[in-house]
Amino acid sequence: MNIPPKKLLLGSLLVGSVGAVCYDVVSHLFRPVDQSSKYRKQYLNEQDDEKKIKILSQLNQSLNNHDLSESKVPFTTKKLVESLFEFAQKEKIDPQTQTVLIEIMKQISYEKRFCTNFLQLDGFKIILKFLESHFHDSVVLLTNVLKFEKKRATKVFLSEKYYPILIKELRNEKSSHHSVILSCLTWSCEYSLEVVTFLYEENIIELLISLFQKYYEGHASQNHSKEMSLICSLLTDICEKHEEARKLFADDQEMIHNLVLLIQSESEEVKEKGSSTNYTLLSDIYLFLSGLLESEECNKIIFEKANPLAFLFNQCLESQKDLNFIYAALKFISSCSQLNLYKEEIIAKKEHTKQIVDLLEIGNLKILSLIVKTLKFLSISVTLKNPVPVEPMIELEIIKKILPLLSIKPIDQESCTTISNSIVVIGNCCLPSEEARKQVRELNVIQKMVSLLDAKDDKIRVNSAFSLANMIMDPLNQPIFIKNQGLEKLFLLFNSEANLALFGVVILIRNLAAFGMEENGKISKQWTENVDKLIEIGFIQKLFSLMGSEKYYSLYNIVFESFMHLNNHPVINHMIRIINQQANMQTQKPQQGPNPLFFSQK
Repeated sequence: MNIPPKKLLLGSLLVGSVGAVCYDVVSHLFRPVDQSSKYRKQYLNEQDDEKKIKILSQLNQSLNNHDLSESKVPFTTKKLVESLFEFAQKEKIDPQTQTVLIEIMKQISYEKRFCTNFLQLDGFKIILKFLESHFHDSVVLLTNVLKFEKKRATKVFLSEKYYPILIKELRNEKSSHHSVILSCLTWSCEYSLEVVTFLYEENIIELLISLFQKYYEGHASQNHSKEMSLICSLLTDICEKHEEARKLFADDQEMIHNLVLLIQSESEEVKEKGSSTNYTLLSDIYLFLSGLLESEECNKIIFEKANPLAFLFNQCLESQKDLNFIYAALKFISSCSQLNLYKEEIIAKKEHTKQIVDLLEIGNLKILSLIVKTLKFLSISVTLKNPVPVEPMIELEIIKKILPLLSIKPIDQESCTTISNSIVVIGNCCLPSEEARKQVRELNVIQKMVSLLDAKDDKIRVNSAFSLANMIMDPLNQPIFIKNQGLEKLFLLFNSEANLALFGVVILIRNLAAFGMEENGKISKQWTENVDKLIEIGFIQKLFSLMGSEKYYSLYNIVFESFMHLNNHPVINHMIRIINQQANMQTQKPQQGPNPLFFSQK
């Protein structure tokens, strides 16, 4: 492990001779913050304005020597922010003092505490006067507030009409402030549909495309990676939230073509140098293109002129250096899989699946979420006769590796989706594979999956039912499911009005009835007990009601299959006889749609 020299020195001193020398070293390490704090106290205690100005200059100089964005030492107080705002509102402040004030506020805006106080003290109105004279520093400050306060700050920012000011400056071709404006807009777009709508209605899309073309054309002579990266990032947010904007981008073939050329050139740079700047630009390009893959025209340009998937698998997923790059790569691969673009090519190469599965070791929740989403789309085409999509996953012990994801707390939509997708991957592996069904038994996955039938999230419950349906195709897994009150929990799901939920339940009942029925040429004792339990809980009556309902006509075939197997139980066979006799006694016209007279009894 590489340890910074200062920490090595400090460590050796602490172990050895302590006292004055050790104190000096510690003081030296933290002196910049201490100095700034000293000037902060002097400034707050001083009453004379002229002296306060001198102290402010000293404070600013001290802050210049210490990057607060990397500091773990709290510096800002509400009293300091309040005092700075009060000073900024004075009528007679010379330009140099104004510069010092805005620089100080910009530097301390890297602390969340400042940004919170900034909003509480109505800082947006205070800063308005600095936008004309100190535009760049003011926008950096505002961007930091947006980063820390997100939706709340964006709402205030929008209501204070700052956007027209930023857009006016963005339209200025000779402006040197494009980067900070784009960064500011990107942060606000991430949290506000209002901002996206405003940008669309103000025809900013065309402006952004024009700016991108300008930077692209000048990229060879002067590096514009940062600006192009910011534009792609901003466009990504706009596309995600605004369908009309997405269509507009998809139609701009020249820009898509240039993006593909950039992928090619930047990919070569990454191979040669591995520059973080190249990674950032590539990440933002891939994220942007991921949102445009639904367009056939875009696909033609992207895949006819380059092979982005090959680069992603050969370069990015092997390096595991840049997490943002890996996230963007997975997003692109996931989108391709979801839209069946080159999906079969990915599945055909087992090493591709291995590269995706290996990324589970990273442990980043955002990336883990995308990994299981990608694996879900890759495994979704699996059938009993086509186990190919999941074979490499099972070989790589995917069930064991994503099992911990079933235990993450479902605190938001992303965590719920991650759990749900993990359930689908496990279930898809169990559909064609005896080995997978054995693994879920040995790893206690069945018990965990049954517990998820109690989840508050609908998708988690429904997907758990489908996944369990595949697990119990192995008769050895059925007692575990029933012992853990799986049927009782499933019956609650049976009361759902949603067809998908009912379909999951009926599939599970069908599999419970179809697998493990015979043992040594006779009806097995376990199977009889399983069906007895179905009758006791009330499943059979519910199935009969589905057969006679036009509302659930889509479930007819699977319910029919269930009864074809359940009919081997004497009690159910007797129930069917009675229903048929009652139906035969009716003189009315044959009913339309589902009919309870579905087969002859034994």
